[in-house]
Amino acid sequence: MAPSGRRSITIEAPVMITSNKLAVWMDEKWMHDFFDFLQLHKFKLSGLQHKQRKLKLTFVTAKECTMFGLKYAGRKK
Repeated sequence: MAPSGRRSITIEAPVMITSNKLAVWMDEKWMHDFFDFLQLHKFKLSGLQHKQRKLKLTFVTAKECTMFGLKYAGRKK
């Protein structure tokens, strides 16, 4: 889904938060592929927050967030 007018989006990711608040990736390949995807499309993040099985991404502009949502949704199909 591509949110319109918002600068942040939450996506599902294979990451867990331990009891001492450390993020642990359950699939290292997914992590590398995801960050390669961000770099390939030249998305600029202003923030990234790990959540339980999710990532909250904050972009520099709302337009970049919308473009990410569209491209990421197309990538998952």
